[in-house]
Amino acid sequence: MEALGIDLKLIIAQLVNFGILLFLLNKFLYKPVINMLDERKNKVEVGIKDAESAKINLENAEGEATKIIAQAKVDASEILKNAHTQALNETSATIKKANDQVDRLIENAKDEAGNMKKKALIEAKSEISGLIGLALDKVISEELSKDQKEKLTAKALSEL
Repeated sequence: MEALGIDLKLIIAQLVNFGILLFLLNKFLYKPVINMLDERKNKVEVGIKDAESAKINLENAEGEATKIIAQAKVDASEILKNAHTQALNETSATIKKANDQVDRLIENAKDEAGNMKKKALIEAKSEISGLIGLALDKVISEELSKDQKEKLTAKALSEL
């Protein structure tokens, strides 16, 4: 082989050097790079899983938020309805109370007017009977007895 220019010792030395280089590269470079790539691959997979989990959680949260908003709308509507009903009831009660008060005031005013009317009639009858008595005295020159005056006064009052 020397005739071809190949030195067997040199080839063996190069093979040994290549083996040592391959061993060193494998131990110090290839395995750490592979380990680093595996770790990176695992981190990416975990990141993807976390992203998918976050996406699912977000969708669930959005669905839950939609349900909560819908329930809040129903609750708000119910509260408004109850408030409206309560306001109507309170308004009706206030109006009824006011009407009752007005009715009582009207009744009191009627009673007072009736009492005043009776009092005025009594006073008017008293004055009229006095006037009738005076008129009778002046018209009839002779003196009438007290009983006769009372009978004539009562008759005149009944005709009024």
